Amino acid sequence: MFRARATGFTMIELMIGLAIAGLLLVLAMPGYSVWIADGQIRNAAESIASGMRYAQSQAVARNSAVAFVLTPATGWDARLEIDASILQSGVFAEGSGLATSTPTPAAATTVTFSSLGGIVANADASVTLTEVDVTSATGVAGARNLRVLVGGTKTGIKICDPKWPAADPKGCPP
Repeated sequence: MFRARATGFTMIELMIGLAIAGLLLVLAMPGYSVWIADGQIRNAAESIASGMRYAQSQAVARNSAVAFVLTPATGWDARLEIDASILQSGVFAEGSGLATSTPTPAAATTVTFSSLGGIVANADASVTLTEVDVTSATGVAGARNLRVLVGGTKTGIKICDPKWPAADPKGCPP
């Protein structure tokens, strides 16, 4: 008589498979952490840049000054200068909650666009926002920090990488 052999994995084969999976997971974690941090930084920079572009386009479309107001901890607003009504808002918790935004100059949070799309003085006489550095709040080593530039004759509104040389299209102009 023939005995039917049991199919499946033995306990030793299962333990070896789990050990290999665990080892691969441990090796992949640092790269995954950097990848997540880079995605968060990129999302925050894209949100800020698109908010600035929206404010600029609305200023032209409405033939009225529109202010882009950055709140580094939470997000941004595009507001009409006339009555400060909010046209659109962006919240950093939506895909970029682990990114930190640092405006330059340090006290600046607002940039105002004229009806022609150019930058004008802020209505409250505050310092005009010229750039925003976006970094990882978790401090992940190897994460790629980005900078959002606004204004200037060559830059307009641009996302750039400060680690690249200024002559490179990915780099930040001086």
